[in-house]
Amino acid sequence: MRKSILTLCVLLAASTAVQAQNTSKLGHIDRQALMLMLPERKAAETKMQEFAKTLDDRLKAMGMEYQTKVTDAQAKAETMTKTEQQVALREIQELEQRISDAQDKAKEDLSKQEGELLAPMIDRTNKAISEVAAEGNYAYIFDTSTGMVLYSGGGTDILPLVKAKLQIP
Repeated sequence: MRKSILTLCVLLAASTAVQAQNTSKLGHIDRQALMLMLPERKAAETKMQEFAKTLDDRLKAMGMEYQTKVTDAQAKAETMTKTEQQVALREIQELEQRISDAQDKAKEDLSKQEGELLAPMIDRTNKAISEVAAEGNYAYIFDTSTGMVLYSGGGTDILPLVKAKLQIP
């Protein structure tokens, strides 16, 4: 009787382990590759480039204004009074500061614009990955593009499934 109970317990534990293996799968995806495949990526890229060009044009205009002021101040330096030289120097320094501030703001704005354009694509891919994981009964999905996976040979690449979910050829 005791042997039968022990055998039954071992069989029960073994069947539970087998069921756990069957229901918990690992998957991996190259999310960066997926993002590059999205059809809306091209439009977002174009919009980013246009925005970056606008910011660059503004900075170039400020640079030309700075160059003009410096050239003008250098040309008139010998005929200027000390007060006029100080005023010209202060204007140039203020313009340098405005240019520096504008460069910092442009970087910030460009980063913000990128986040706004990527957010819908990230949300869309997150949803598709979650749906594929739920449908395929995956316990974990690893993003191989981040370099955080130490071993992915045993998992399943779900990129084709997510592409199908997003209707990407």
